[in-house]
Amino acid sequence: MDFYILKKQEKLVAIPADEQNCKEYLDDGYFYVDKVAACNEKSALKALQAKQVKAFKTPAVLLLLVLPIILFAWMQISR
Repeated sequence: MDFYILKKQEKLVAIPADEQNCKEYLDDGYFYVDKVAACNEKSALKALQAKQVKAFKTPAVLLLLVLPIILFAWMQISR
């Protein structure tokens, strides 16, 4: 089942992916964050958090992998 993740100030809510229900929340001051697939609302919020963590970890890991190569190349050029 798909869920829309909506946010108002610091409060996140997961609602079933129904456009009419979503429109009511948007009219109430919430804004759209993402759409995730999950079994229930609690799982949907956890899926969003996992997605956000993955989006942060991937570039960080790539940077850590490339940094030694850049430093080695810089050391070779500066000699």
